[in-house]
Amino acid sequence: MHDRRDFIGQGAPSSKRLLDSRPAPPPLAIGTLGLSVVIPVHNEVENVVALLDELAAVLSSQPRSYEVIVIDDGSTDGTTPLLRKLVAERPYLKVIFFRRNFGQTAGFDAGFRAASGAMIVSMDGDLQNDPHDIPAMLDRLDDGYDMIAGWRRARKDALVLRKVPSRIANWLIRKATATSIHDLGCSLRAYRREVTEELRLYGEMHRFISVLADSMGARIAEVEVNHRARKAGVSKYGLRRTVKVMLDLMTVMFMRRYQTKPIYVFGGLGFLMAVMSSLIFVYVLWEKLHEGIWVHRNPLFLVAAMGMLVGVQLLATGLIAELIIRTYYESQSKRAYSIAGHAGFEDH
Repeated sequence: MHDRRDFIGQGAPSSKRLLDSRPAPPPLAIGTLGLSVVIPVHNEVENVVALLDELAAVLSSQPRSYEVIVIDDGSTDGTTPLLRKLVAERPYLKVIFFRRNFGQTAGFDAGFRAASGAMIVSMDGDLQNDPHDIPAMLDRLDDGYDMIAGWRRARKDALVLRKVPSRIANWLIRKATATSIHDLGCSLRAYRREVTEELRLYGEMHRFISVLADSMGARIAEVEVNHRARKAGVSKYGLRRTVKVMLDLMTVMFMRRYQTKPIYVFGGLGFLMAVMSSLIFVYVLWEKLHEGIWVHRNPLFLVAAMGMLVGVQLLATGLIAELIIRTYYESQSKRAYSIAGHAGFEDH
């Protein structure tokens, strides 16, 4: 079976391409908006104007109609009033204002839900992602891929606070999920709309978008992108986020393997505990009959009883989880954030 991922780097030889044997997705529908760019921002008042100017220059030179959706993630530095001013001046700009800071993952999810483009690009709002990489990524989508992941091979970040934690997190995620994407934390990605419509993001899950898309069966290519040093503002990342990423990794591993069958995990552990406890019960009975050791003097009996109780509880948890999963899939999904208002959307 061919790998779904293809590496397209700067000067990468064609012999390294591993193309999927499945037929390419259908072409984009005629008459729909061509491109939506989704950008969560939090306290980026010094960067937002320059970013929008650079984006407009790049996007206006390509043939697709476009919109730019900025998600104001509870900014407190003047970004909010600036965006309200800019949205009145720029017809391509749309803004979603969060009531408070919900995080970058919630920002991406809100932007994906609001986007109307057939192709969607996500990126950071700190000017470290280069908008000039977008046209090449869109061209790769035109080649039949479902998602293009950016690879910041030459990162312009602090070694201890950004590069080292990122490399450790990327290595752990690749080993745990068997993905071959090099830079899982790069926000600069391009998607077909069909991919983002299926994504539901929580916690710090934006780092796992490539993994989640791969689990959906998406055709993914990886492209080297330019990464620039931050010129203004303060980084929102740090070592504390690494712990959150590790906890989300456990969630992703569970979802990839047992999302639709949690009984396999809890029921399997419960069955194992029940079997081990039964064997201990048998040994306790043997000691009573052959060595005269009474139950109230044998601590193994308490161990077996506790193990059996835990086993039954795990089995019950598995059954409850099965009911929850069915409810999750059959009911209307709920979002993990609250939107205070919109600007620039005709329907609101």
